[in-house]
Amino acid sequence: MTTQGTKVVFASHEWLDLAREVLEDLVAQHGKAGTSFSVCEVFTNAPHGMIGPDPSKAAWHFCIVDKTVTVGEGEIDSADMAVSVEYEKALPMARRTYPDFLGWLVMPVIRLLSYLRRKPSPPGYLMDLHNRLALVTK
Repeated sequence: MTTQGTKVVFASHEWLDLAREVLEDLVAQHGKAGTSFSVCEVFTNAPHGMIGPDPSKAAWHFCIVDKTVTVGEGEIDSADMAVSVEYEKALPMARRTYPDFLGWLVMPVIRLLSYLRRKPSPPGYLMDLHNRLALVTK
């Protein structure tokens, strides 16, 4: 992780490196055999030079299988959870940490929606991913 006080630009290559580091740590600690989950996030109207091959947007994805994770730039079509939002609208959310109890309130709803859509449920530790990244995102 970055040294205390050091922040990185949201959806930059440095930010993606940190996301990879945090995800590898979380999945190694909490991943479970026989589980999988994938996420794709796209941020439209992003500043030039952000992650992903398209200069007009930033995009990244990750795929968790058992106790391993693969993190990459760009979009994937078959993600279990896909998000597309304008960069400037996502930025305040990316910088905000959320209390643990919010996960207890939100995760059952997300799991129900996943079940209804016949998609895998997100692992509960993804809130920790968000909060750890929020602390270093400028």
